[in-house]
Amino acid sequence: MTATIDARYEACLAKRADSLARLINLFKKDIDLRITQKLQDRGYTNFKLGDMVLLVHIDPQGTINNDLARKARISKQAMSKVVKNLEAENFIGTRKHDTDNRASIIFLTEKGKEFMINAYEAVDEVQALYEDIIGPEALTSLKTILKQLNAGLKLD
Repeated sequence: MTATIDARYEACLAKRADSLARLINLFKKDIDLRITQKLQDRGYTNFKLGDMVLLVHIDPQGTINNDLARKARISKQAMSKVVKNLEAENFIGTRKHDTDNRASIIFLTEKGKEFMINAYEAVDEVQALYEDIIGPEALTSLKTILKQLNAGLKLD
């Protein structure tokens, strides 16, 4: 039994270097670390990159918590916690919904807008690094493939 398990395990290990999950995970960690460092260099030392899940989904006119949670693919309770933290840091504000008394509209403050500008600049800088490594054509192909996967999986 052990020999069979060991052989199967060795076969798994042999595939590890080409594992899509591993490759994407390594890339995700790298991009997160690089963006975080660039944001810290810009003075955002207290910001959690995980909070971007909320900020990137706020529409210019504001968005309700339930819509943010759905778009970010997290629970309403988890989104409420992120909202509370970002509101305390003055990245976002809330106001009552015009027609639904149960809902609040979440919007970016001036500080939040400034942060998002810095975040997009950081992303562009990191993307430029990747383009230097793989070239513009390969980067365009990578983005095209990821867009196809997102559309096919209905992730957007």
